[in-house]
Amino acid sequence: LSSRIQSAMARLLPLILLFPLLVFSTDLPPPKILVYSIRSGFSHVNFMGRLSDVLTEAGMNVTTLVSILRDDVGDGTTKSRVLHIDADPEVFAKWNENGGNLGNIFRGSSDEIMGVLEMTPKLRDTFALQCAHALRKTDLIELLKAEKYDAVMAEPFDYCGFGLARVIGAKTVITASSAAIADHLAWITGTPSPFSWMQSSFSAGVSQSISSRLGNLVSFAANYYCHSQKASGVDAVFRQRFGPDFPSVEEIVANSSLILTAADPLVELARPTQRKIVDIGAIGVHDSKPLDEEYNQILSLRPRTVILSFGSVAQSIALPQEYKNAIAEAFRRFPDVTFLWKYEKPEEASHVVGIPNIIVKKWMPQNDLLGDPRISAFISHGGKTSLNEVGDKGVPVIMVPLFADQPRNAAIAKKLGFGFIFEKEDLARADKIEAALREILDNEKYTTMAKRVASTIKARPFSARELLVKNVDFAAKFGNVASLDMEGLDYPLYVYWNVDIVVLFLLLLLSSVALIFVGLRRLFRSFSTPVSASKKLD
Repeated sequence: LSSRIQSAMARLLPLILLFPLLVFSTDLPPPKILVYSIRSGFSHVNFMGRLSDVLTEAGMNVTTLVSILRDDVGDGTTKSRVLHIDADPEVFAKWNENGGNLGNIFRGSSDEIMGVLEMTPKLRDTFALQCAHALRKTDLIELLKAEKYDAVMAEPFDYCGFGLARVIGAKTVITASSAAIADHLAWITGTPSPFSWMQSSFSAGVSQSISSRLGNLVSFAANYYCHSQKASGVDAVFRQRFGPDFPSVEEIVANSSLILTAADPLVELARPTQRKIVDIGAIGVHDSKPLDEEYNQILSLRPRTVILSFGSVAQSIALPQEYKNAIAEAFRRFPDVTFLWKYEKPEEASHVVGIPNIIVKKWMPQNDLLGDPRISAFISHGGKTSLNEVGDKGVPVIMVPLFADQPRNAAIAKKLGFGFIFEKEDLARADKIEAALREILDNEKYTTMAKRVASTIKARPFSARELLVKNVDFAAKFGNVASLDMEGLDYPLYVYWNVDIVVLFLLLLLSSVALIFVGLRRLFRSFSTPVSASKKLD
């Protein structure tokens, strides 16, 4: 009998072991995600590509749809499936004319609104033309429809991806911003934006003065105008193709199930938010890799090393000549410091000839360099990626904001104490550059605060990767969840701001004052009425 029991148990053992798997396994396929990325600049492509790679590593079925505007920028992703939308010839010519025809952004004020307003029509027309070109790719559209994506992820820089999500029948939409949440995005999604103290996306700061608050309000209006114009250009394309009832891309964005931003809460200014906004800025910061022998030798040349880079859009070769000369002269005054300068055409850097402590490089591994303890400081344009990198690596920074959100990013470094702002027009003055360098190199408070910020980042309870993967998986499974939506999105402005109540209160107040005034006037007149002669004789 015992042998029979043992034999039966042996046959049942595999079923017993498999029982938990049979009960708890949902046997659901991984979410299918389409990431729409516009190949317009490194920061946009790299952020969206990073999202694609992390989600792919997490086991999701990710396709990155890359719309090409530049051929000198990669796809940003190495692990997801990639589909391309080639550039419309007219669009390609316009976008690549003079490096995007942004003008010399090294001159003028860093928070100059006119520059944004001048650039807006070009962005609107360029994205609209490229979007119309994409919609003519009928084979590609049918392929995307057949994939039946659970979610489409797009950035509110080029709004074509949001309309495309509706065309291909995606179950839900995820908004991903390669910067902090912009004023326009906050407004259309109902995210509270108290302009009296919260600085605009394009602002370097706001105080309690009337002029500062007015400037902040103007900056908000400029941001809203820029994005709304780009959205309206894309709306016209979709409505021409699919009819006037096609929803606006702003409406599609407002109904996103999830909003991801490149802000890192520990390297950011606090602001009101909402439940569906998730800040994952640290996702774009990679772990530093060991430097190769060339850079290892460069960092060993002198006791301290400083990096200078203005990013990929504002290239050092576009600096006015007097700026180049002043920077080189200031660097020459620090013979015990090596200056590693990202200069896109080293063969043309005649201004550094004969200055042994300046090394120019067409490209440099910025993230890996910042992770080396021999880097003493960083001179940066204030891009969002650079801000997140110096925060993560604990490197003090001199911020030279040029345009767009860079003044705001520079203000963050200043407020958190690991850097300060250097106005770009002062790049023409070697004495001011020298003074700034002595401040960042000799004042230990910047290094101390930089290390503190880095420590808080490393001790955070949840990683950016966890937040990204779990929130995207949730959004792909459940789509829009009513409890996460903000109320009041469809309210008229006078209701949203309680203007009608304020007006009613003022009317009641004025009515009360008027009644009191009339009553007092009548009372005063009754006391001042003269007595008649007949009454006097009596």
